[in-house]
Amino acid sequence: MSKLVWVLLALSICSTTALAQEQPETCILDTAKDGQTIIVRGKTLQEPHDLGFSISKCNKVVILIYAGNRDSDVSVNLLHRDKNLKRFEKYTSAVYKSDKKNICMQCSQYGDVEATLTGKLEIATTPDGTTKDQMGFLRDASGKIVGTSGFGHPNRMFEYRLVIFSASDVKARKLPKPQFPK
Repeated sequence: MSKLVWVLLALSICSTTALAQEQPETCILDTAKDGQTIIVRGKTLQEPHDLGFSISKCNKVVILIYAGNRDSDVSVNLLHRDKNLKRFEKYTSAVYKSDKKNICMQCSQYGDVEATLTGKLEIATTPDGTTKDQMGFLRDASGKIVGTSGFGHPNRMFEYRLVIFSASDVKARKLPKPQFPK
């Protein structure tokens, strides 16, 4: 083979490798369907009144609830209550208590809670003939509020919710107790 053929072959391999590396990995939410069982890895986010979840490679927040929650139609029998799920519940719900002199509201004991979660994905939809405003309210053609679309607290509705069946690979960082000025 001539040098030119070898150079062209090398360039072809290098450009193919570079092209493959430049392709961003897609977010599972872009292809998942409503009601589908998915497995996702991510980190919890404290949203007002809700527990959010930031899924790796996605820029959208998912609201979390557990199977058996009265707001879902998923049976508690699907909830796999093992040590991993109990650890996840502990890390996401433990807060420091207030004392007589200082009020500590939502002072989490753990931060950077990461886990792999398995659950049913629910996707909010906007029915035909309605539009969704920034607050999550559905409006008809005249502008009248006819409902809501989304999950979470009314002034910050999210498009996705994951009904948790199980948790694994749970990790968290213990946060120091808040120090209050004297």
